[in-house]
Amino acid sequence: MDNNQYTRFRALDSLSATFSLGFKFLAWINGLGVLLLVFCSLGIFESAIELQWLRWPLAAYLAGLTLAALGLLWTYPALASLLGQAVSGRVRRTHWLPMFCIMLAYGLSMMAFVAACWFTFSVGGFFY
Repeated sequence: MDNNQYTRFRALDSLSATFSLGFKFLAWINGLGVLLLVFCSLGIFESAIELQWLRWPLAAYLAGLTLAALGLLWTYPALASLLGQAVSGRVRRTHWLPMFCIMLAYGLSMMAFVAACWFTFSVGGFFY
């Protein structure tokens, strides 16, 4: 294996780790938001918020989880394309569309988390 191909494989490994870390981060923050709302609705955390008001924040957190999973789903075609390019030595642009979809899904997941936090804060401020 020549040095150039070794560098490509290292870059691919780094990109794979970055996509995985992004998914873990987004899944954790949205999952903790869902867990917090479930604990509030079950009465484990006491709150004066009526349950029907927690629907919108819960839907936003679940949308964030779904978008993070969708981003993870798009990593496989992107990494397969990049791995094929690294093995063949030919550079093509077939990975751009899946990578754009990954960034879009992860960005929308982060925006869903922010919206869910805002909904939760607004509902909490309404009842307290």
